[in-house]
Amino acid sequence: MANSEDTSDRWEDTGTGFEARHAAIIGRTLQWADDAEARKDYVQAVRWVETVRALGEDLPEEYKTKHEGWLNAIMLERRTRRG
Repeated sequence: MANSEDTSDRWEDTGTGFEARHAAIIGRTLQWADDAEARKDYVQAVRWVETVRALGEDLPEEYKTKHEGWLNAIMLERRTRRG
């Protein structure tokens, strides 16, 4: 039988607890972007940054610059492959 417990308030804004969790999620997601960059996986780095944007967050200036650089690296790599 399915759990009938009401969990609708699980993600409800409860003040600073919610905000702290949200900030931690954003921070970790940006760290995953950095981890992808370290592996030179710029496509994945861009995906992580786009995840942050999809959550409605403005990117810190540092990540706006990184995002642009990663997109340029992807385009350069694609041009290089085509010869």
